[in-house]
Amino acid sequence: MDRLTEIMQRKAEIRSMLDDKEAEVNVDELTQEVETLNEEAKEIEKRRNLEKEVEIRQIEKPKEDSKMELTFNNETVLESKEYRSAFAKKLLGKELNETEKRAYSLSNAGAIPTEVANMLFDKMVKIAPMLSEITLLRVAGNVTFTVENARNDAALHTENAAITPATDTFATVTLAGYELVKVIRISKSVATMTIPAFEGWLVDMLAEDIAELAENYIINGTGSSQPKGIENAATYTDGTNAVEYANGGNVTYAEVMELISYLPARYDSKAKFLMNKATLYNQFAAIKDSQGHPILVKDMVNGVQLAIMGYPVLVSDKVEAGSAYLGDFTKVVGNMPQDMEVESSTQSGFLNNAIDFRGSAIFDCDIALTDAFVKLSEAAS
Repeated sequence: MDRLTEIMQRKAEIRSMLDDKEAEVNVDELTQEVETLNEEAKEIEKRRNLEKEVEIRQIEKPKEDSKMELTFNNETVLESKEYRSAFAKKLLGKELNETEKRAYSLSNAGAIPTEVANMLFDKMVKIAPMLSEITLLRVAGNVTFTVENARNDAALHTENAAITPATDTFATVTLAGYELVKVIRISKSVATMTIPAFEGWLVDMLAEDIAELAENYIINGTGSSQPKGIENAATYTDGTNAVEYANGGNVTYAEVMELISYLPARYDSKAKFLMNKATLYNQFAAIKDSQGHPILVKDMVNGVQLAIMGYPVLVSDKVEAGSAYLGDFTKVVGNMPQDMEVESSTQSGFLNNAIDFRGSAIFDCDIALTDAFVKLSEAAS
């Protein structure tokens, strides 16, 4: 039984004694006792109310091998609003309050907050749609990825005869990592931004340029000291896996049909066209089939997406004007092993009264199956 309950019971006993007209009681003594009990009850209530207002939170001891296990206010440190605020203030050179300092001290060298990392990645995918078209991994360190290549047909088995395993083959892609970096210099007046406004600005500025660079490598990367892209997936040879149309001329319906014929049927279910906007509307939009119908149509089944002969169309400014690819872009394998890192410096921009913000991401990509793509291009002059 707690003390507050005992007090209430004693006061009930005193009330009973007073109600008994025949009982001999010392009113002065009971009055003094009741006053003492009331004071004690008030102190107990005050203490309980204070305990409710001051919630005691326990910070778990961090595990040595994982920064994500560090907890703060019952949340993962990198997911806490305190750390998110501390991270932004650190970049802006603002003073942290005590709660933010504690949260920041628990992080791993100022790692990017989870929510901001998600915002950056979502923005990158939106700006560079090819990142969501390829097979994009998020695996730390170097990675080897295996995809099925040639498959043999099933065979008729003669009863009791030994079964010979099919000689199916697999293709492997080994990815390392190349650092994509963007530095933005802006006046120190950025420090007057609110935290949400600053986060939005930072995400827009850094994600856009790094995403476009990644998309450029997905399409045009040479594979020599940089990621390898679709343009260098194979040697494109006119009449084999490529079609060249007349220099200065227009693409014809027959040439589009020829291009489609070069793509192995096993890639058809996921195949898409890829070209820049000018090529789409200056070349393909004007082509009509033998019945006089445009080959570029709105695919109502897939949300009014544009399609050419049933193949969805992807548009990227990184594709050379006058060229187009048809293929299964999931056969491009990429890896972004860690979240983008964001750092700031006032020293580098001292003479300009500016702050430099540097965003960096690790990225690599390569082609798993080189026959998954065919190319249309203008013949050399």
